[in-house]
Amino acid sequence: VVAIYRNGPGPLVLVRTEMDALPMEEKTGLPYASHVVTTWNGKASPAAHSCGHDIHMAAWVGTAQALLSMKSRWHGTLMFVGQPAEEITGGARAMLADNLYQRFGKPDVGLALHVGPAPTGTVSYRGGVNSSNSDSLEIVFKGKGGHGSTPSITIDPVMEAAHFTVDVQTVVSREKDPGAFGVVTIGAIQAGSAGNIIPDQAIVRGTIRSYDGAVRDKLLDGVRRTAAAAAAMAAAPAPDVKLEVGGRAVVNDQGLADRIGAVFHTAFGDKAQVAPGPGPQSEDYSEFILAGVPSLFFGIGGYSPEHIAAAKARGEVLQANHSPYFAPDPEPAIRNG
Repeated sequence: VVAIYRNGPGPLVLVRTEMDALPMEEKTGLPYASHVVTTWNGKASPAAHSCGHDIHMAAWVGTAQALLSMKSRWHGTLMFVGQPAEEITGGARAMLADNLYQRFGKPDVGLALHVGPAPTGTVSYRGGVNSSNSDSLEIVFKGKGGHGSTPSITIDPVMEAAHFTVDVQTVVSREKDPGAFGVVTIGAIQAGSAGNIIPDQAIVRGTIRSYDGAVRDKLLDGVRRTAAAAAAMAAAPAPDVKLEVGGRAVVNDQGLADRIGAVFHTAFGDKAQVAPGPGPQSEDYSEFILAGVPSLFFGIGGYSPEHIAAAKARGEVLQANHSPYFAPDPEPAIRNG
């Protein structure tokens, strides 16, 4: 979705929100909890805004309403972009490939935000690197199926997948600089149909995150080598290794961060904070920046002080993004955004 509002001469400002959800069940128990079922990877799956994109969309609409209500106080053009597929880091690239800037103009400035488990009213921002690179992995380990009682006449791809899942962490702990950020997370292993059947393949899916290009290359190479080694150890055929480039690191414009940061401090006082370092999460807003638009991507808090105090009193850890229990407090979070 691209919405344009022209209000005389002046800068073209991009304001972006994501519109996608996650293939997971929401377990918050809230009256407005998602009960949507969709299709993901060819199978029925629940879907929920467990990353907070519903907060972002509501704040985005509210921002448009606020700006139009005060249009006598500013001049220029607004480009409000509702972007799909941020969670699979393909939506921004697809919109650019569909000639977003050529059709609607190249923005002079871009803005986007993300809600998190910080107190409502807080705003966090920084110039320079703001988030991590993100790549995805999908590895198909091949075997020879058979009965669970006679593994000696099979090649067990589940064991290959298990060895890979454990051994790939040595790339993180032993091959990269211990002071450099790098994470390999295996989020899904799919194999077999019954406990007494050895299947003929196992599929492993995960993500690879880093800030630095050299670290990224080392992790990607390590994933390939470890997968090949796990298969070789089992005397199995070489696995099919698929590595896909995902979201690249969001790098905020330092001058813009300084300029807008001053506005944040005027508006929010000591609740506006300069983030001490980049976050480990990934975000494909970077594609808009890499296509030539200086931007500021910043964070807002999602939990009210009362919510935080109640969780602390119960000895509970606040649920963060991608948890099935992630439930920002709507009114203060949206208003702040």
